[in-house]
Amino acid sequence: MARELFRQEDIWSTSRRIPLLDSILRADPALVGFGLARPDGTLVRVSSNLDLSMLPNLRTNPETTESFAQVLESSSMVLGRTYYVEAMGSWVIPIRKALRSSEGDVVAVMTAGLSIGSGSTVFDQTLHDGKNDSVILYRETDGYVQFMSRDSVEPEQFSQMSIPIAERLSNRQNIEQQRNLRSEDVKTSKEAISVRAQREGQDVLLAGVFNDRYQLWVLSEIRMAPIYREFAQSFVGYSLVFAAVITVLFLLFRVIDRAERKRHRELIFQSRHDDLTGLLNRFGLLSCIDRLIAKGRPFGLVVVNIDNFRGINDRYGEEYGDRTLQEFSRRLWKMLDSSDELARLGGDEFAVLTRNADLQALEKACTSVVRRMAETVEVGHLQLRVTASVGVVIFPDHGESFSDLIRGAHLAVYEAKKDRNSACVYLKEMEMTYLRRLAIEQRLRYGLASEAPYIVYQPQVDESGQTVALEALARWQDEELGFVSPPEFIEVAEQSGLMVPLGHYFLERSIREFSTLCSELDDHLDLAVNISVIQFTQPDFVESVMNVLAKYGLPPGRLVLEITETLFMYNFDQVLNTLERLRAEGIRISMDDFGTGYSSLSLLRKLPIDELKIDKSFIDNILDDDKARNMIESIVAIASSHNMVLIAEGVELEAQVNALMQMGCHRFQGYYFSKPVPMARIREQLLSPTA
Repeated sequence: MARELFRQEDIWSTSRRIPLLDSILRADPALVGFGLARPDGTLVRVSSNLDLSMLPNLRTNPETTESFAQVLESSSMVLGRTYYVEAMGSWVIPIRKALRSSEGDVVAVMTAGLSIGSGSTVFDQTLHDGKNDSVILYRETDGYVQFMSRDSVEPEQFSQMSIPIAERLSNRQNIEQQRNLRSEDVKTSKEAISVRAQREGQDVLLAGVFNDRYQLWVLSEIRMAPIYREFAQSFVGYSLVFAAVITVLFLLFRVIDRAERKRHRELIFQSRHDDLTGLLNRFGLLSCIDRLIAKGRPFGLVVVNIDNFRGINDRYGEEYGDRTLQEFSRRLWKMLDSSDELARLGGDEFAVLTRNADLQALEKACTSVVRRMAETVEVGHLQLRVTASVGVVIFPDHGESFSDLIRGAHLAVYEAKKDRNSACVYLKEMEMTYLRRLAIEQRLRYGLASEAPYIVYQPQVDESGQTVALEALARWQDEELGFVSPPEFIEVAEQSGLMVPLGHYFLERSIREFSTLCSELDDHLDLAVNISVIQFTQPDFVESVMNVLAKYGLPPGRLVLEITETLFMYNFDQVLNTLERLRAEGIRISMDDFGTGYSSLSLLRKLPIDELKIDKSFIDNILDDDKARNMIESIVAIASSHNMVLIAEGVELEAQVNALMQMGCHRFQGYYFSKPVPMARIREQLLSPTA
């Protein structure tokens, strides 16, 4: 612009305002004025917004003389001191540049002013952040503060400030020591450099960058104490929040932990205790026994099994069964010592763990418990007499592990069950009995698959000796075990779940063989078949019997099913319904071993019974026991009054036959007439001319 002015006119003749300079002002509102000065400091050309009469001589004016002299010596732009220009009415940062001739002499100085307060420059903005922060622009040459952004500092103040040389040297030393950089490297860096320093005894953080064009340091300075305080306050605040959160979490986790511990204890309790009675269960008992075994301390284990508990369930329902178990456990618990443990092993079986290892004393105590437990107990509105069988073992005499002890106790209970309502101590000999039962069960399963069990038949005769019926009796001759008696293998079948298939096998085989015999005879014979309680109480029992009869073409009226009085100890209504359905099909029912069980006259009136069989125990004593004779006479009277057929079984002597005939019994069965024989022998007897 200065050279354009030189070209257009003679600038040295007069001083005046030039409109050409106004176009620059309009282009950049930050500029408040332009001017062209001679080397002596006189302004000869200015923009039209300035009044020449109010403008000072730049070389002689105290505010401008230093920077004007500097611009005469420099080939770069030079910033002058910030000062107030009355002609412009504002604080100004002057910018000057010397114009030189081809020989290098200064011919003029072009000057302009950046207004502070116009609102359009960076200097009009708040560059610092808070009272502890400041932004400073100072000159490299003399440390003069060209501009400062700080709370409560205006141009009037910072225009009179300079950065002491000692402070500037300290800043350079900090940079060199902390950043390992030379001052020349910092000046050429395009990025700001930050260092720590001391100001008036306080820590400050400095960040600065050097502007080479204007030879200015742009410095940002913030005191660290407030930052420390703010950090401390924030830290304390966050710490309190963190502590509060941790406290809440701790309390929450503590509540959760307590709930989990409580739940864990409940689960442990449930896993070791019986839901119905609240006693220890099998696992809980096992834990107690394992602890005692580990300590090597002798102790006793007593297994208590309720006699015929299934009958209570079947007759009165499971609700009364459960209440009976609860009452039984309460009564048993009251009889124990405080150091004893009582457990329910499952079903109708309980166990007592006692520190008493004296076998004689323990057996005596168990006998007393059995006797006291047999007393009548009230369950709801029922009066029940619940008996129990007890097995006793001692550690370590009878076993050194839980499985050995519990097996020994069960073997003892099995022996006690033979007499019922009794206590039995484990003996080594029981082991052989147990192994025999296992062998019978295994061979019986094999025998059923190969149809090894067979049938023998014992005739039933009338007073003339004529055969009127055959009773089918089960027999079994095993290849390994030899002959196994019916009571032995039937008991094993009942305990091992084989009774239903075994009973069906005997029923079908006897009907098949009998139907073949009937096809060869003209005489009317009946077939009597014994039915077990387990077999009779099956839901499909009636259908299975009718299917077998239909399969072999045997009329239902020729089949007599023999049952025992123990059957009625189970679900009476179910038994009665099954009996009535059988009678409706034409099948007759015989009460076997009558007089040895629990039947009453009122019960007989309700039951659809066709015949009674006098038990052999009465027949054996009929000749020399008045009570036996009186019992038989009573049974004869009962059968006569109820229109039932009467059969005496186990007859072995002619005198017994005569006595029975005198009493009114006219049908007989026993060795006096015939032993049980195979079907082939029966066929020979019945088909022979002398039969």
